[in-house]
Amino acid sequence: MSDRSSKPAASRARRGASLDTKLVLGCMVLLALSLALALGLISILGSDHVRASRNLEALTLYRKVLTAANRLSAERGPMNSVLGEEPAPGTPARRKLAEFRALSDRALAEINPDADSGFTPHLVTRDGLEAVHLRLVEARHAADRVSTLPLAERSVAEIGGVIAGMFDVVEVMRPVVSAAMAELVEHDGALAGHALTGQMLGDLREYAGRMGSYLAPSIAAREPLSAAAQDELALTRGRILQIWQSLERQLSVHADAPELVAAVHETNRLYFGTGLGLIARLTAEGRSNRYSVTTEEMTLQYVPSMAPLEQLRERFLDDMLMHAQETRKASAWWLQAVAAFTVLIVLINLSLLLAARRRIFRPLLQARDHIVALAEERSLDRPVGIRKHGGEMHELFAALEILRLKLRERLRLTERLKVQAETDALTGLLNRRTFDRLGQDDPDFDYLPVETGLILMDIDRFKLINDGHGHVAGDTVLRAVSALVTEMVRKNDLVMRYGGEEIAIVLPNTSLRTLSRIAETLRAALAEQAIILDDDTELRVTASFGVAVGRRDGSGWKVLIEAADQALYAAKAGGRNRVSIAGEQLLAGPVAIKPIRVA
Repeated sequence: MSDRSSKPAASRARRGASLDTKLVLGCMVLLALSLALALGLISILGSDHVRASRNLEALTLYRKVLTAANRLSAERGPMNSVLGEEPAPGTPARRKLAEFRALSDRALAEINPDADSGFTPHLVTRDGLEAVHLRLVEARHAADRVSTLPLAERSVAEIGGVIAGMFDVVEVMRPVVSAAMAELVEHDGALAGHALTGQMLGDLREYAGRMGSYLAPSIAAREPLSAAAQDELALTRGRILQIWQSLERQLSVHADAPELVAAVHETNRLYFGTGLGLIARLTAEGRSNRYSVTTEEMTLQYVPSMAPLEQLRERFLDDMLMHAQETRKASAWWLQAVAAFTVLIVLINLSLLLAARRRIFRPLLQARDHIVALAEERSLDRPVGIRKHGGEMHELFAALEILRLKLRERLRLTERLKVQAETDALTGLLNRRTFDRLGQDDPDFDYLPVETGLILMDIDRFKLINDGHGHVAGDTVLRAVSALVTEMVRKNDLVMRYGGEEIAIVLPNTSLRTLSRIAETLRAALAEQAIILDDDTELRVTASFGVAVGRRDGSGWKVLIEAADQALYAAKAGGRNRVSIAGEQLLAGPVAIKPIRVA
C-alpha cells in the first residue's frame, strides 16, 4: 500500500521538477534574447554616436578651413590701401595690414594637422597647407617690395602683379577647402548640401573682394581701367549674382533661424545695394580716368559693405554646427537610455529567473499583485484571470474580480465627479480652481515640468457684446473662442477659463519665442473667424494676449501670473488685438480693430 501511494507522489514531484526546469530554461532564453536585442541596439546607437561625433569634429574643422580661406581673401583689402599710398611707416593702412596678416597666420595655424589626431590629417593635408604658406610668403614679399617704391614709380602692372599673387594664394587654398569638403561628405552624405553652401558663401566673399582688387591698380596709379579689368569686373559681377541667386534658394529653408534670415536681408540691403553700387560708380569713373577716391578711401567705403557677407557665412556655419551638436547630444542620450534599459532588462529577467522556482507561490503572488494594483487603482479595465486557477484559488480570484468591478464602477463615478469639479460648465475648459492648483504642488500635476510658459488672453470689448446682443450671445462667443483655442494649441498644453472673458493657456517647458509665435497665431486666427449667433448674426471679435515664462513652484507661479497679467494689460493699453511679452515691447504692430458686424 505504501509503495502504491508513493508512486503518484513521485510522479507529481518529477512533473513539478520538470516544470521548474522548463520555467528556468524559459527565463534564461528570454534573458539571452533580451540581452542580444539590447546589445544590438547599443551597437547601432553607438555607431550613430560615433558618426555624430566625427561629423561634429569634421564640421568644426571645415569651418576653420573656410575661416582661414576668408582671412586670406580679406588680407587684400588693407594691402590695396597700402599699395595706393606713399611709403611711410606706421600709417593706419600699414597697421591694418599687419593686423590682418596676423589674423591670417592664426587662422592657418588652427588647421595645421595634429600628429596626435587620427582624423585631422585626413581632412587637412600637410602638403596642401605648406603650399599655401609658401605662396603666401611670396605674395607678401612682393607686396612689401612694391609698397616701398614711391607711389609715382608704381605701375599698374606691378600693382596688378601683387594683387594677382594674393589671388594665387586663395587659388592654392581652394584644394584644401575642397579636400575638407570631400572628406566631410564622405563621412555623411547628408552634409553635402551644407558643405556646398558653406563653400559658396566663401566664394561669394572672395569674388566680392576681387571686385575691389580689380579697381585698385588703376586707382592707385591714376590710370584708366583697361579693357581686361573691365571684362573681369563684368564677369565677376555675373558670378556674384549667380552664386547669390542659388544661395537665396538654399538659405530660404532656414526660415526658423531668425539671425540667418536677418543676415540675408542685410546682405541684400548693404552689399547688393551699397557695395555693388560703389563698384559700378568707380568702374564708370575708371573709363574716363576721373576717380573720386583713393585706394584707401575705396577700401574704407567698400569693405564695410562686405561685412554682411562674412556675417552671413558665420551665421550659417553657426546654425550648421548647432544642428550637429544637437544630433550628437541626442545620440548620446539614446545610447545612455538604451544602456540603462539593458541593465533594467537584465535585472528583471534575473528576478523572474529566481521567482520561477517558486511556482507553488505564484498564484499567491499574482493575487498579491492584483490586490496592490486594485489598491492603486491600476488595471481596473483588465479582468482578473479566473479559469486558470482551481479550488480555493478560483474563489480567491473570483472575489478579486468582483472587487475589481466594484472599484472600476466607483472610479468611473469619481472621475465623473472630478471632471465636473474641474471643468467650466459653459466652455468645457478647465476652471479657475484647476488653474490655481498648478502652483500648489498638487500631485495631479507632477508630470508637468516646473519650467512653463503662460499666455493670458482677454476678449476685447466683451461687455459691448453682452450689452448689444445679450448674455446668450456672449456665451456663444465664449464657447466659440474656447473651441478655437483648444483646437489650435498643442496636445499637452492646458487651456483654462481664467475668469469672465479671460482664458489662460499653460504651455509646459516652452521658450518665449515659441510662446509669442503661438499667441500671434491664435490672435490672427481669432480675428479672421466669424462667429454666428443663434439669430444668424455674424460677429467678429479680437483678443489681447499677455505672454510670460517662469516657474510654477513656490512663489514663482504668482510671479509668472503677474508678469503675464502685466503683459496683457500692456496689450490692452496699446490698442488691443495684439501680443505683448512680459518685459518687452509689443510683438504685433498697431492693428485696427474691426467693429462688430451684423449680418
